[in-house]
Amino acid sequence: MKHLHMLMAVLAIVLFLYQSYLVLGANRLAPRAVKIANHIVYALVIVSGAVMLMQLLNANAPVQWVFAKIILLIAAISSSIKAFNPNATSGQRRTGILIAAVAYIGIVILAFTKPDNLF
Repeated sequence: MKHLHMLMAVLAIVLFLYQSYLVLGANRLAPRAVKIANHIVYALVIVSGAVMLMQLLNANAPVQWVFAKIILLIAAISSSIKAFNPNATSGQRRTGILIAAVAYIGIVILAFTKPDNLF
């Protein structure tokens, strides 16, 4: 399950980078297939993460960093929605991409460090 989760996380970041390139560089939106793939990847990240969270909770492991990752994922998804909205202005797109990028960086840092006493 861990490998599936990591693969889907990498795919989510790659899809985000591709959509960001299209919006900022080519000034166009992603094709429909990319949007569908994005939904599938997010769903698999959430499901595989929930399964691994249950395993951590059963082992009584510290999971504060997992809740921080969940909050950052919600921030990344919501700002991506605004950034890749066809009716968004240029400023909204840039701000949404910046917020999502910072959230993804935070998620990756938390995934590698797994701090015990986050809160």
